[in-house]
Amino acid sequence: MKWSELLINSIKNKFYVRISSEMLKKLFFYALLILLGYQSVGQINLRLMSYNLLHYPTGTGYSRKTHLKYVVNSYHPDLFMVCELESQSGSNEILNYVLATPDNRYAAATFHYNSSSTYQELQQMVYYNAQKLELVGETYLLAYVRDINHYTFKLRTQEASSTPVFIDVYVAHFKSSGGTNNENTRRDMAQVFTDDLYNIPSGHHVVFAGDFNLYRSTEPAYQELMNTANAIVMKDPVNRAGYWHNNSSFQDIHSQSTHVNGDNTFVGGGLDDRFDFILLSNQTFSAPELHYVSNSYAVYGNNGNCFNKAITNSSCSGNFDTVLRGHLYDTSDHLPVVLELQSNQTPLSINTYYANNTYRINEGNIIKNYISISPKNYEKLHLRILNILGQELLDVQEYTGEKIFVGQMKQGIYFLNVEYKNTYQIIRFIKEN
Repeated sequence: MKWSELLINSIKNKFYVRISSEMLKKLFFYALLILLGYQSVGQINLRLMSYNLLHYPTGTGYSRKTHLKYVVNSYHPDLFMVCELESQSGSNEILNYVLATPDNRYAAATFHYNSSSTYQELQQMVYYNAQKLELVGETYLLAYVRDINHYTFKLRTQEASSTPVFIDVYVAHFKSSGGTNNENTRRDMAQVFTDDLYNIPSGHHVVFAGDFNLYRSTEPAYQELMNTANAIVMKDPVNRAGYWHNNSSFQDIHSQSTHVNGDNTFVGGGLDDRFDFILLSNQTFSAPELHYVSNSYAVYGNNGNCFNKAITNSSCSGNFDTVLRGHLYDTSDHLPVVLELQSNQTPLSINTYYANNTYRINEGNIIKNYISISPKNYEKLHLRILNILGQELLDVQEYTGEKIFVGQMKQGIYFLNVEYKNTYQIIRFIKEN
């Protein structure tokens, strides 16, 4: 009998046996993992994505919703912040098609047209996972060229009534292009944001995201955003000062342009600018009720080897695969930026609707190299494997029963999420070496 089977049977049948010291160490390790796993269920993770969608939905002259849906589904953001949204119909398309899920977990803020300028209609917008976030306030700030949109969220947790966690989210699109006049306009827009920070209640967390069109860290706008004398001190998770524009030293954080050859819509030139940002309030780097997950900030789709190239270039290979980079290329001339936040509070219980057939892992709940379940009636399932932090490690869109290799995963506790039409099931399992 395997020691892992011995552990399960001893717990189930309450019998005692002689075991070696080595086996005792293993048993203790797995008992600890189980305890840690149950404690980790009490955490809530938030995935953030900020994306300039490039005159969405009609700006390129062809439909991009399927490309955007692929990008979004590959990351599953809980907070999706966008720039260059053209219309209410475009907003509806994102909510009802791009973000459509069987459980309708996503909701949208209110769309309104730009109030800061009569000639610039492009607007910012947010979409959010309503199972984790509650939108409790929304407004906008009049700025130069474009509004700065402001949304206040509250974490949906079991502790929300006694110790609520609030997040004030600002989304902006600063004036583009180089030159002193444009730099000064960006500075003035940044100051509209920093002035409003005096209105934020003490204890609130702040996220400031969007397309800032900054070329270097010494620009007046960036200096204004990073000013430690501001009412709320903001920090850049990247924390790499320098001249970002056309500088290979920063190629891993460049977010524009995905195209080399531009046209009337897509800007060309290849990846050589860091225009897109997510900034966080200083307390969000240490507060247990909501904190930044170290090293989670990334330019989504940029493998760090694509300087002055199109994102589809074969030499730009790496963790972000060819298919994803192709969809990013067809969606926008920007790349999204992403990061994760984590709270030690307990998520609200979400109603789980089980299928008529309860799925089980064929290999049992302690597995080594392969994992599979047996779909009935040849139904196609959607499988996702997540770790105890809620991070997605595997996504299989149309699963029909084949064995999935998981030998590369580290030992520990994981969750298999099984979705079929409007039914869901979460199966907990242990991966052993």
